[in-house]
Amino acid sequence: MNWQVSRRGKEVAFDQLVRVLDRVPLVSSVRHDLKGLQSLLLHRRAPRIAAIGRAGSGRSSLLRALIERRSVRRPLHAAHGQWVEIEHEGAKVDWLELDVDEDAARAEWKAALDEQVPDLVLVTLEPNNLDDARRIVDRVNSLLPDTPEDTPTIRTFLLLTHADLIGDGPSEVEAARARVETAVQASGLQVDPPMVVSSISGAGLAPLSEAIMLALPEEARLEAARALTRATEARMRIGNEIVQGCTAVSVTVGLTPIPFSDMVLLGPLQALMVSSLAYLSGRSWDKKTVAEWIGSLGVVGGLGMGLRYSAQTIAKFVPGAGNVVSAGVAAAGTTAMGQSAIKYFLKA
Repeated sequence: MNWQVSRRGKEVAFDQLVRVLDRVPLVSSVRHDLKGLQSLLLHRRAPRIAAIGRAGSGRSSLLRALIERRSVRRPLHAAHGQWVEIEHEGAKVDWLELDVDEDAARAEWKAALDEQVPDLVLVTLEPNNLDDARRIVDRVNSLLPDTPEDTPTIRTFLLLTHADLIGDGPSEVEAARARVETAVQASGLQVDPPMVVSSISGAGLAPLSEAIMLALPEEARLEAARALTRATEARMRIGNEIVQGCTAVSVTVGLTPIPFSDMVLLGPLQALMVSSLAYLSGRSWDKKTVAEWIGSLGVVGGLGMGLRYSAQTIAKFVPGAGNVVSAGVAAAGTTAMGQSAIKYFLKA
């Protein structure tokens, strides 16, 4: 079962969980976790990235380098001047390439904005064309104000591409970066400090991937973390957020004074957690993946989780204190399951 097929099932399970939790005391204490999980997992969408620069400034090759999972390079076809839904080796990105030298650039930009507003903008500059950097930056600066008034400020990154073509040492790289910074300061364009990247050597792609992750809205983070192969730290952060959110919800489930309610609620919650971690890693969620993960737990790990599950159900039959015991067991079991999935899917 792939993610697209299973998504509706997850939505139904999650909706059932929310409806039951709305009737459980203390639900307000985890409402924030529920909202965060909904935004991250169920309301997710592909990141929207606009790449603006001159023809030949390395935009398509940059995208491929950011999302490629294997060393064998496959062509990526991104039409210029319009949004393209890129699906490549499991990665999903809404991508817009704009040539600043084209007369139709402004009209294409406005048409793209009417369709959807980018989450961020990458401005690409070639190292062998730095004399033209000021004109390109000014052109970009003239386009950005066209965004709708109610839109938050679009985070803009200035990239010096083809870093492998910049001289032989760090001093030449810094000199090129300084020239770009001078052009930016003169134009007044609000951007992050220029970054030097190479689609060939991979230089600078990991810091760029992490910076992109920090700039994205909540609903785009899961797909972006799955797509950006070098965003290792971001994947770990999101993985831990998923486990922490599900653990907090499991405590409230454990406090529900209804025997066997755990089977109805915790099962879907924990399945949602583990399948989301698998998806985050770039894996498909199918029988083979499930079998491999369970196999990685070993007999002791699998038995321990099974005993926790039984213990929290039995505790429900103990009046009063049983609910507290069950909540603690539920939280411990969910955390243990989540950490085992993180270790298997994200640290392997």
